[in-house]
Amino acid sequence: MNKDITAVVSVKQIKPGSIYRILLIGLGTSLMLLCFIFGLLACFGYDTLNWNNKPIHGLLALPASLVMGFFFSVMMTAIIGTLTCAGLWLYSRFRRLEVKVVE
Repeated sequence: MNKDITAVVSVKQIKPGSIYRILLIGLGTSLMLLCFIFGLLACFGYDTLNWNNKPIHGLLALPASLVMGFFFSVMMTAIIGTLTCAGLWLYSRFRRLEVKVVE
């Protein structure tokens, strides 16, 4: 039986750097893995990667997929992070934020 100790932390505001870091780690890991899989598929001839409306195949697909994954991760983090910071800033004007953490 797994008994995790949970605690509730009540905060007024979260620093934007923490939000961006969490999003970059989460999105970066998942999108880089997904793009790497697409790159592997493109190495074997599948049309999973496009650049200027032209499919990328062969060994060039692996580095291209990693560059695309990095670019998508950074762009999604910037957009979603900014929206999240704005939403949490607005929320913090009315209520405190409670975060459950597992130790």
